[in-house]
Amino acid sequence: MKKPFLIILFLLPIVAFAQNSKYTLKGKIANLNNPAAHVFLVYDRTLVSKVALHNGEFEIDGDISEPTTAYLSLNKEGDKYTYDNYVELYIEPGMITLTDATDSLSKAKITGTKNNDANEEYKQLMLPLDKRDEELEVRDTSATEAQKSSIAFLKELQLQNKKLEDEEKAAQRQFVLTHSWALVSLDVIYYYAYYSPYEEVKALYDGLSPEVKNSAHGLEYAGELEKMETVSTGKLAPDFTLPDTNGHNISLSSFKGKYVLVDFWASWCPLCRQANPDMVKVYNQFKGKNFTILGVSLDKSGDRATWMKAISHDNLTWTQVSELQFWQSKVVKLYHLTALPQNFLIDPDGRIIARELTGEELTTRLSGLLGN
Repeated sequence: MKKPFLIILFLLPIVAFAQNSKYTLKGKIANLNNPAAHVFLVYDRTLVSKVALHNGEFEIDGDISEPTTAYLSLNKEGDKYTYDNYVELYIEPGMITLTDATDSLSKAKITGTKNNDANEEYKQLMLPLDKRDEELEVRDTSATEAQKSSIAFLKELQLQNKKLEDEEKAAQRQFVLTHSWALVSLDVIYYYAYYSPYEEVKALYDGLSPEVKNSAHGLEYAGELEKMETVSTGKLAPDFTLPDTNGHNISLSSFKGKYVLVDFWASWCPLCRQANPDMVKVYNQFKGKNFTILGVSLDKSGDRATWMKAISHDNLTWTQVSELQFWQSKVVKLYHLTALPQNFLIDPDGRIIARELTGEELTTRLSGLLGN
C-alpha cells in the first residue's frame, strides 16, 4: 500500500527552523552516467535542492531543525523536476547514505541515521508480504470470466486477501510497539488505519514517544485521529443524501428504525467485488428481520453504466446510491474513508455499533441481534 506522491507532498509538515543541525545526503546511482541527470530533494513543501550527478554520484548538504519526511526524485535526462521516479526518506542531522540504486530509485536503500535505519527495517519486514500482495493482485486481474463468475474462486481469493491483511496488521502493530521512538511509526499507523477501528489506531498512537507525537507530523496525525473518532463505534452515524440508480435522493436517516449496513464499495474495486457474494447471502438471510444494506459507490464520473452493470452482475438488490465522484465524493471526508471496501453497521437509533465486518462476522453479529 503505497501513498500517492502528489498527495503526500502537500501533507509534508512545515518545519520551523530554529536551531539548525547539519545533514549530508550522498549516494550513487548505478549505471547512470548521463551528465544531464539530476536529483531533487523535496521537504517542507519545498524543492530544497537540485543537484547534477557526476558519474552517477551526488551529495546534498543542509541544515534541519527536526527530523522530517522528505522525497528524493530523479530525472535521468535533465534538470527539470519530476515526481515519477522517487524514494521516501527522512532528513535529520547526520550522514544519510543512498545505496543499491539503479536508474530507478524505488528499490534504493537509505541508511545512516536512526529514522532512516528504522524505515529500512520496516521495508524489509514488509517485503515478503508486499510480494504476496502483488501475486494476489496479478491472480485477481488475470482471472478469466469464468473465474470471476465462480463464487468458490472469489471466496478463496477473498480468504487469501483477508489472511494477508491480518498478517500485515500484526506485523505493523508489532513494529510500532517496538519502534515507538521512530517517525516511520506514524506512517505505519497510517497504513494500519486503513482497515482498523479507531480504538486500535488511537492506542498505537498513544504509545508513541513524546518526541514523535510532538513532531509536526505527529501533531498533524493527532488531528486526523480526531476526525476518525467521529465515525468510531458508539458515535451517531453522519447523515448524507445521495442519488440512487433512478436519480432519486436517498438519505441515510430514512433507514432509521432498522439495522443498516452502510457498505462503501466501487465497481473498479476487486476486493469489493470479491466480498459481494457474501453480502448477498447475508442480505437474503436477514432482509425480512429489520435489516437492510445501503450500498454507497465511489465509482467515477462517466462510469454510470459500469456501476449499473456491476450491481446487476453481482445481484446487489438493495438500495444503491452514488454521486459518481470517485474519491471526491462528500462521503469520503464525512466517514474518513482511506480505502475500499469499508462498511459500518448502524443500529435503529442511528448509532455505529460495528465496522469492517466480513460476511461471516456480519452474519454472527446479526444472528445475535435478530436471531437466526
